[in-house]
Parts: sequence; C-alpha cells; structure tokens
Amino acid sequence: MSDMPLKQLIAGCGNGDSKAQRALFDRYQSPLFCVCLRYARDRPEAQDMLQEAFLAIYRDIGQYNGSGALDAWMHRVAVRSALQYLRRKNPLRFAEDYDGLPANTWNVSPDLELNGETILRIVQQLPDGYRTVFNLHCMEAYSYAEIAAELGIAESTARSQYTRACRHLRGLLEKILTNTF
Repeated sequence: MSDMPLKQLIAGCGNGDSKAQRALFDRYQSPLFCVCLRYARDRPEAQDMLQEAFLAIYRDIGQYNGSGALDAWMHRVAVRSALQYLRRKNPLRFAEDYDGLPANTWNVSPDLELNGETILRIVQQLPDGYRTVFNLHCMEAYSYAEIAAELGIAESTARSQYTRACRHLRGLLEKILTNTF
C-alpha cells in the first residue's frame, strides 16, 4: 500500500481506510515528527503532538483540495496541532519575563558538537512561549501579525517574545562556543 499513488492514498484516508491511513503515516511520519520536535520539550511530547496531528489529518483530509503539495498542507496541520496541544496542556505564558532563569535550568553540555541536534535541544529548553513564537517566526516564516492572530496575543508581545527567545539562544550559544557554560 505504501507504493499506492498519492491520489488513491488520499481518497482511502478520506474513506477511513486504515491501510491507507497507515501508509500515509509511514510515508510522512518522519518529516512531521521533526516539526513536532521543534514545538515540544522532548521526544515523548513530540510523539503525542504527532499522533494528534495525524488524527487531524485523517479527519480533515477532505479539506485538502490538491492545489498545493500535500506535505505542505500536512505541515500546516502539524503546526496547528502542536499549538493546540500546547494550549491544552498548559496555556502559553507570554507576559512573564524569563530573563531571571537560573543558569542551571539549561541542560546542554559545553563539549557538545554544535549541530542541528544540539540546536534543537537548546530550542526545546526555551520556555513554551518563547519556543512557540521563535518557531512560528523563524522556522515557519509567520509574520508577527500572523503569530498574534494565531496565538491570541498582541503583535508587540509576539515581537518581544521573539526578541527574548533570540537573546536567550544567543547567550546559550556563546556559552557553549566559549566553553564557559
């Protein structure tokens, strides 16, 4: 079934065919898991987000009209699902100033190789509000106005959260690069 043409796979998912759903999951789980990892604190949370994303994909696949790439549509569904997950789990806090976080709350060793996995681990340790706005603006290319509308916050709050997230990330990277972490 994994060799099934995409059109048939989509139709099967729309009809509730569990084999088609499994084939779609197998084909797209890896890239969508990477999306969820950026919004989650850890792998188990990302797996929960991924599961919810696929439930939404299966439920809403009839809304996909074929005018764009299926993987781009699924990416947007995964982002929305991750945001909904975060809202349900613990409402995102944006007004709180995290500048006073003690240094030992950051769990990254200075001898780690600076690669994508290390950067992901650092981003995952940001407070939820910072991490969410950082991902939406930096990774998803949402404007501050779009972030504000999506999260129900002021545009100025989205800007300040992004600025603070970048400042925290910059400080952590400087500590790692200078081995003073």
